[in-house]
Amino acid sequence: MAFSIPFASSQKKTLPLRIGAVVGPHDPFWVQTREAVYQRIEQIGATLIPLEISESTESLYSMDSASLAEELLSHELDAIVSQTIPAETIYQVVCNGLPVIHLGESDLRHPLFCSPYGLYQAAQMAAEWIAEKLKGRGRILCVGGLLDRGDDKGITRIRGFMDTLARYPEMVVLHCPTAWRYDQAYPLVISFLSEHSPPIDAVFGLSDSLALAGRDAGRALGIVTPDTLIVGINGDPLALAAIANGTYHATVETSPMEMGRIAVELAVRAAQSEPLPQHYDYPMRLITAENVQEFALEKLISIANLPTYLVGVNREQERNRLIQLETSAAINQRVGALLDRRQLSREIADLIRGNYGFDHVQLFLWSEQEQCLYLDSESPAPKRAGIRLEDAGLLGEVIRRNDAIFIPDTRHSHRYLPDPKWPETRSRVILPIRLGGKILGLLDLHSRKPILNLRWEMIGLQLLADQFGIALRNAELYSDALRAREVAERADQLKTRLLANVSHELRAPLNVILGYSQSALSISDLYGIQLPEELRQDLRYIYQSGEHLIRIINDLLDLSRAEIGELNVFPEAIDIKPFLEDVFRGMESSQAAAGDRHNKITWKLELPRRLPVIQADPDRLRQILLNLLSNASKFTTSGQILLGAEVEPPYLHLWVSDSGSGIPVEQQERIFEPFFTGEGANRRKEGVGLGLTITRRLVALHGGSMSLESLPGQGSTFHVYLPLPNLSGQVTAVRDMGSQPVLLLLAPSAPIENFTPPSDVAAVAARLGMEIRVVRSINDLNDLLHEIQPAALAWDTSAAQTGDLNFIHRVRSHSLLASLPFMLYRTHSTAGQNGFEGGESSSGLTNLLVKPFSGKTLLELIDGMVLPSSTGPVLIADDDPQARALYQRLTQEAIPGVCVRLADDGKSALALLEEETPSLVILDLMMPNVDGFQVLDYIRSTERTCRVPVIVMSGKVLTMEDVARLDFAGVVLQSKDMITSDEALQTIQRAFAGDMKLGQATSLLVKMALAYLYQNYTEPISRSDIAEAVGVSEAYLSQIFSQEIGISPLECLNRLRIQRAREMLRSTGESVTNIAAKVGFDDPAYFSRVFRKLNGCSPLAYRKGNVSKNKLPDC
Repeated sequence: MAFSIPFASSQKKTLPLRIGAVVGPHDPFWVQTREAVYQRIEQIGATLIPLEISESTESLYSMDSASLAEELLSHELDAIVSQTIPAETIYQVVCNGLPVIHLGESDLRHPLFCSPYGLYQAAQMAAEWIAEKLKGRGRILCVGGLLDRGDDKGITRIRGFMDTLARYPEMVVLHCPTAWRYDQAYPLVISFLSEHSPPIDAVFGLSDSLALAGRDAGRALGIVTPDTLIVGINGDPLALAAIANGTYHATVETSPMEMGRIAVELAVRAAQSEPLPQHYDYPMRLITAENVQEFALEKLISIANLPTYLVGVNREQERNRLIQLETSAAINQRVGALLDRRQLSREIADLIRGNYGFDHVQLFLWSEQEQCLYLDSESPAPKRAGIRLEDAGLLGEVIRRNDAIFIPDTRHSHRYLPDPKWPETRSRVILPIRLGGKILGLLDLHSRKPILNLRWEMIGLQLLADQFGIALRNAELYSDALRAREVAERADQLKTRLLANVSHELRAPLNVILGYSQSALSISDLYGIQLPEELRQDLRYIYQSGEHLIRIINDLLDLSRAEIGELNVFPEAIDIKPFLEDVFRGMESSQAAAGDRHNKITWKLELPRRLPVIQADPDRLRQILLNLLSNASKFTTSGQILLGAEVEPPYLHLWVSDSGSGIPVEQQERIFEPFFTGEGANRRKEGVGLGLTITRRLVALHGGSMSLESLPGQGSTFHVYLPLPNLSGQVTAVRDMGSQPVLLLLAPSAPIENFTPPSDVAAVAARLGMEIRVVRSINDLNDLLHEIQPAALAWDTSAAQTGDLNFIHRVRSHSLLASLPFMLYRTHSTAGQNGFEGGESSSGLTNLLVKPFSGKTLLELIDGMVLPSSTGPVLIADDDPQARALYQRLTQEAIPGVCVRLADDGKSALALLEEETPSLVILDLMMPNVDGFQVLDYIRSTERTCRVPVIVMSGKVLTMEDVARLDFAGVVLQSKDMITSDEALQTIQRAFAGDMKLGQATSLLVKMALAYLYQNYTEPISRSDIAEAVGVSEAYLSQIFSQEIGISPLECLNRLRIQRAREMLRSTGESVTNIAAKVGFDDPAYFSRVFRKLNGCSPLAYRKGNVSKNKLPDC
């Protein structure tokens, strides 16, 4: 029955109309209906607005109806075609003037609402057919209805079926209520049939999906047989296929295409303010085996253009879920790593603005005790005003409900009035920040424009808020821990200061006592008389006790410094053999002078003829050795005390052994604990138990280890393993030496025939079972590395020549070899035999190596060995006098003693090249008269200079044509004003040593990448963009770029952008934000952080000239 009402206005709206569609894709029938609705909306020229408001009926009906209504109204639609919207929500929508055409049964009545007649007639048709086939008698299973939370519970279908079969008294109907989906219905039917005995003569489903669920469940239990009639409603393709193959018997087709078409046309009428009928009808047809072919063909034609929605819709939903999960995971990863609450708040605000489109994000912290909300801000005010719960409005409601509030459009909200404090807000979300069941605060999000389909993102936002709660708690715990550590550190510092002050007061009188007693003992007639032996013995006791007190004071100070991390070491190169001899002889002499007990002890030193240079703090190493020797002396009354050393790559092994009382097994680990003295039946108490504690810590600070071997009654041996240095300056690599470890002996100046390795190196190799392989050139080295994996390197300087240094620098540049233990043997005498132990080198290198190290590290020592090159000067060609002066200073620092020639333009450079052949050229491209390109062409086209390495230092914006003109072997391109002085110095050293790491073709790729950065730095650029531009992989690009330039491609990009920003800050008055955008930064805050990192100050401070020290050159 249809009815109509007069409308206040009959004015029709003009197309295109906005028609929303809410049709669930969970059933084949509704998939076809949905597509029919979409196609018809497009055919009439209206705008389709798909409304994905829930993934399931259960979640849909658990939503707040008023909130859902506001969300639908926020889309500003002219009409809605609905299958799943709950009746309560529909009522609120139509009461706000938005027409709804419903696709399911409904009892709702409203002039702007229209629904189909129920399927009473379809159920009648199915019942009549079943009754006819069963001749009016049998047991029928009716599947479906009554359980679904939606408005359509199948009541009219059940009533139509039951009313029809009521005329047949011998027909029994067993009704199994289920939800509408196959997967939900199947287990319910299994359970129902398990309680009802067979036979079942027919299965009737309120839809085809339910009939198939009943059939399959009955088959699984053996209740449904091939003779059982299977009948449903809808005419789904699966049902038609089953009828065709004889496993399904009949269906009443309710055309989804017609239903969709009629619903859209009614929606258009309603949008045009035309009256709606209360109900609408659509055709139904009974399909059986007799007519299935005809209808199957018709169905095939009707759905020929139907996309694969059964897959496509689910795929779209999965894609949305995946995007949500990826966003959530990325956010969680970034948020979870932050432990500073201020930074955490800023990060969460940036992430929400960037990922969810909100304009304004506020964080409120909740005080349960005060019942107040406090706005989290950067304000330094000690006390900010709070918002009491009763005055907090919507914020307070979220606290009370412990649930989010979502306002899709404040203009359409009937639940909440617009907030006068936020007149421009259109969409608003307030989320509780929770940790477990406790509320920590709120996130208040505002957008100046409506955010549609936000409900899909609400899950991600709430997950983010909950993750934020965990991160906030972690930040609080971290802050508490920092404060606790601060208090502890202050206490330790006070303790250390107190000890320092007390020790100072104690040292003064102790030094007086020690001074007088030592003088009295060393000068026989100090007071004009000979002191009696008894008095001299007393003076010795006084002196020993004073020294003992001094050691205790020093140990207490060291321990307190170690506990607060201020016990430091300052390593330098040490010629270890004379160092050990000096420490040992000093200890031996002092103990021999101490009295009778020590005269019964033999002091023994076991050292090889030579030991390699090590890197250690000489003062702390002396302290280590004295502590161990003193400890041995305390507990040894007779026998011997021995100090030994030997090389065991990657360590230098030192040991102190004694024949004293030994240490019980149960005390051997505790002996290193502070204040443990280890006294026992055979050990007297001496000292306060700090010497070994300090010793072990000092060994660890050197990167070494310490161990103990002891047998009670036989003595103890303390082993110290100090890492040998290497050529990288980093931690020495410890490698598996394999069954036959190899020691590489670097001997570029050694004779090819009749060469004998130095005896010291040979002795180490023999003792450790190592094979010695002699390396005379880089080619030999490359060949060897294909065969072996070396365990250590050795270089004996006894007969080294000047050219050896370049070879050592080449080895140093090899990442594998530079990390290996490096045994440098110095020369102690000029008397030698064959091989490396020959006479003094005429190069002067040996004289340089036997000089004192003067506090240098091993790398500084080797760098200092570079002597003036005999191949020619270094030519620097640049028209900028400041740049020339900078490169001259760096060159002389990198290559001490080298001769430098300066040219202020290309013409002068060519004249100098005519006079002499340089060993290295540093060249600017942009010079007057003759530019750098022409100078480079001359260098490479002249046989005398064609192999001279060239460093191009240029600030020119390079094009690919420029890159082609720089495509020569041995040409390294560096960007002027973008590399630090240290990086430039290293480049000069490498080029002077002939260490061009990349070949010409590979170097060209790096130059192309640089040109790409110059031309595109204002655009968003990723590493993959650069790699694609030059045609290589990202990993390979990073590798070769770093080898050639010394920094990564993205670091180079940042430096280029910052350099351009510096120029703009100096020359323009534009804002920092505008400058950041113009040089390629889309985030001003990130730009400021990078600027500060590279320049040591903020952009504003740089503009004002408040610059302490630029990290990048500012030429």
